Amino acid sequence: MPLPERLGRLRRVDRLGVGGFATVWLYHDAELDSDVAVKALAENWAQRLDVRERFLEEARILRRADSDHVVRVHDIGEADGTPYFVMTYADLGSLATLLEPGRPLPPGRVVDLVAQAADGLAVLHDLGVVHRDVKPQNLLLRSGGSAGERLLVADLGVAKAMLHASGLTQVVGTPAYMAPEQALGTGVDRRADVHALAAVSYQLLTGELARTGSVSSLATAGLPAAPSTLADLPPAVDEVLLGALDPDPDRRPDDVGALVAGLRRALTDGATVALPAHRPTTPERPAAAERPAGSPVVTALLAVLVLLGAFAAAYALVRALG
Repeated sequence: MPLPERLGRLRRVDRLGVGGFATVWLYHDAELDSDVAVKALAENWAQRLDVRERFLEEARILRRADSDHVVRVHDIGEADGTPYFVMTYADLGSLATLLEPGRPLPPGRVVDLVAQAADGLAVLHDLGVVHRDVKPQNLLLRSGGSAGERLLVADLGVAKAMLHASGLTQVVGTPAYMAPEQALGTGVDRRADVHALAAVSYQLLTGELARTGSVSSLATAGLPAAPSTLADLPPAVDEVLLGALDPDPDRRPDDVGALVAGLRRALTDGATVALPAHRPTTPERPAAAERPAGSPVVTALLAVLVLLGAFAAAYALVRALG
């Protein structure tokens, strides 16, 4: 069911997204002349008092985060028995809108976007919150004026995590980005978000998913193909991303900041390596500069020069005798 046409001075404009757990609507504030997003709990969950409380707890966490890289919450309320909260509207959509299969993004832009996501996640981690579902759809983009696009971490899934713990929902997360320990139920900490952010980075840099299996396949998860085999990347990137994607959380970096620092260093160092220029030649007919000194062409040229020299010497001798 849609939220009312009016929420105070807010006027409903459109529906931005819908899922089994919540729906997000676009509203316009005429007095401030600005758009906001309103997230409403799905009707089938709205009757559960514990779920309602956890839903609103997500709003409180986002409010406490107060970060330029986490969606900000401006208000909470209830309409016709449905709890909702008003938050920042990301006018550029999500990171998912930038992705095309087989089309990597420029490494410099990837590092900038991943660093912004890491900044937002680090704030949540400092509050003791593990996101659990970091993926392109939950990394929103907003116009930042002269500063360019700004990335915002969204959709913490706090209530979903609670329902999973009580056995009422499936595992929280998306298999392509999810850390194996989330599927195995062996305990989750911020290293699960490190894994997910590394999987997002992998996709942005290569145009390919790090994993394509189901949740059940995570029980036997291995490492994906080295990124440098899929895109024009320095081999140092392989070590950084594959280390953060290790199925064993003890082998991953401890925090998202370390992941970003390693990625930036790998790409910067790789950029200083002088790669040989590409020459469009074939093995059957090498370019002249690449022909070995003993090739038939060089031998023939030397023979002609010797004959010309001999002729010149003979001619000079004849003239001298005459």
